[in-house]
Amino acid sequence: MGDKQRQDSVRKGVEYPYSSGTAAEMPAGAEDPYLPPSLRGARPAFLVLPEGREDRPLTRESGSAPAGPCLVRSEDWLTPLSSLFGDWLAGGAGPEADLALRRVHYLLRDEAASLLGSADGEWVAVSLPVVPELDSRPDRLAALQDTLLEALFTALEDRQREGGDCRLDLLAPYPASPAEFAAAREFMESVAEQTLGHRFAAACRIGALIAPDVHPAAAAEIGRIADFLVLDGAADRSAPEESAAGFAPEAERILAAVRSIKPAAVVLAAGGPAAAELADLYRIGLNGIFCGAAHRTEALLRAACLVWMDRHESTDAASGRL
Repeated sequence: MGDKQRQDSVRKGVEYPYSSGTAAEMPAGAEDPYLPPSLRGARPAFLVLPEGREDRPLTRESGSAPAGPCLVRSEDWLTPLSSLFGDWLAGGAGPEADLALRRVHYLLRDEAASLLGSADGEWVAVSLPVVPELDSRPDRLAALQDTLLEALFTALEDRQREGGDCRLDLLAPYPASPAEFAAAREFMESVAEQTLGHRFAAACRIGALIAPDVHPAAAAEIGRIADFLVLDGAADRSAPEESAAGFAPEAERILAAVRSIKPAAVVLAAGGPAAAELADLYRIGLNGIFCGAAHRTEALLRAACLVWMDRHESTDAASGRL
């Protein structure tokens, strides 16, 4: 069984782009062929989506479409630019710094064009960069994020002009409050308006990467105004083992808070802990996970097994009531 077949079984056989797949949200006439009518829409669909660029064909099979986006962390793009990016980080203000940032822009634009021209680029969610060295320099961080967004939007415009069918979603990294997320969203929309005009609003969703230790009440308010949330198990990169411990209980608390305010909220998870605790994340009702290539096949198999068991248990329970 190939990846596409496994993903199809997890997706319940129909396309619900970023939908929780509940009966109330399914398109009119859409039915789950695996469940009896009394059980269709009994629980949300569960997606296993790619994280990072993978070694896959440049084109998809005819008639197929991605169930959700590929997650790309933009700071990973800055690693190959370490020398040039390092020069800009080490420099101050002035013409030389402006020139270095412009060179970074061109390289980021090449990266974005390469991504949007690949199979992953049919639908991609890109997070704005997290640069600890700029924590005390919000002006420079804003300049870098502006450069990245301009590169992304320009590559998107070029791709669409060439007839390419691609979609770009964005993620604000680790907002601590709804006000912080609202400011990040306004910034992204402002850059998009200047680059793409009004066309952007209909084509892009803006979500938030959420650290597992964020206060559930803050996550709920962010979820109210965000188009989607991604609980990031890789938020604490300095201590990945510690961040993996207890990820599912933290995700459950955040999910409960978000869904208490916005029942149809789309909430996914990412990072190593997401793949490791897939069964628990499925159980609590997450919409799915982003998963790197090394763990993707195993995650697809495990998710398909969970869906199969859930359906059979539900079918048996329904049969017992007859």
